[in-house]
Amino acid sequence: MKIKICGITTPADALMSLEEGADLLGFIFCKSPRTVTARTAREIVRRLPDARQGVGVFNDQPLDEVRSILAETGLTVAQLHGHETPEYASALGVPVIKSFTEFTAEALEGLRKYDCWAYLLDVPKGQAARTAIDPDFAVCAKKYGKVIASGKLNPDNVYEVIRRIRPFGVDSASGTESAPGLKDRAKVRAFVQNARLADRETQRIKVTVR
Repeated sequence: MKIKICGITTPADALMSLEEGADLLGFIFCKSPRTVTARTAREIVRRLPDARQGVGVFNDQPLDEVRSILAETGLTVAQLHGHETPEYASALGVPVIKSFTEFTAEALEGLRKYDCWAYLLDVPKGQAARTAIDPDFAVCAKKYGKVIASGKLNPDNVYEVIRRIRPFGVDSASGTESAPGLKDRAKVRAFVQNARLADRETQRIKVTVR
């Protein structure tokens, strides 16, 4: 299972997250309290053991802009959080993680149209937003590709989400912070440990059932 820590803004937080067991790091280039410049991301990516550990996060930005940022930073995976079409995703020419925040039959049909490396299930922003993804939708989505569970995940709830959904990966941003854009080592460690524990237990269950 892949563990992604998103909203990385400093080299120290990037390296610390990897030290604590994260597999992937997210760098946000769209409007967010965790936005970084391409220059900052490039300097961080250069310090990573493998540039493929970094993911660029975008939201309805021009195709050429996304391509330019990927080229400048050395990032090789794009995560799309807007209304990007399947054609847009394919035109990027890199592995894509496509985000979905609606959990309906119509949304599931739309998800199937994307040829993505993985689907990220998130919750919409705002005070009236859902507080968790729909586990039934997540299980259905797994039929069509790899699912990364996201949406307000933190050390306290990641264990149960993994036990219920058994996703390909999990993603945390605000749930592993001390402040927007600043990671908390204790929270990152607890998130990774709880995620790994849940993953090991679900793997044991699979073996027992077989």
